[in-house]
Amino acid sequence: MAQLYRFSLAVLAIAFNVQHLVSAVPMENVKRQATEVPPFVLSYAPKVWLHSQDPYFPSDIGAQLAHTKPQINFNVVAGAPDPLTLDNLASLNDLGGQDVYLTSVDDITTNPTWLEGVRPDANGKTNGAISCAVIVNDRGAGNVDAYYMYFYAFDVGNTLLGQEVGNHVGDWEHNMIRFKDGIPQAV
Repeated sequence: MAQLYRFSLAVLAIAFNVQHLVSAVPMENVKRQATEVPPFVLSYAPKVWLHSQDPYFPSDIGAQLAHTKPQINFNVVAGAPDPLTLDNLASLNDLGGQDVYLTSVDDITTNPTWLEGVRPDANGKTNGAISCAVIVNDRGAGNVDAYYMYFYAFDVGNTLLGQEVGNHVGDWEHNMIRFKDGIPQAV
């Protein structure tokens, strides 16, 4: 019988300064930045159960970056940091922004081991890996949206008419819980 592994959320809280992360024009120029993740967001964090026979597990975001190079139109971006890390990733916004794509430096058809991710331990932790993030959006008046994001280096698509479709490198899965005054209202 197949065994399930529990993947508990290792929290990386990301406070948003929206005007620096998107290219949309805000309706009003309001800078909101959380100073901490509200305790109820952590208390209600979802537990994700993974099938033991799935060959792909949550992945380390930094490890993914180490196996990529930034490109625009299949040309390496001049002046891009090397190595690319979580600490210098935002610098790509000044080197082409939305036109930059992170491209694997490895032939992914050979299934390099970094695509497999990090198998959670018996306690559900992906030791040594930052494989998820929590994004908190305080909407005001006691309304808070919490996005629980899970990163996978590779995602297998479905089989349709005997052919695999939809396989892709770099995948974010997520759950969102809407809270009102610290009580979950919707998932």
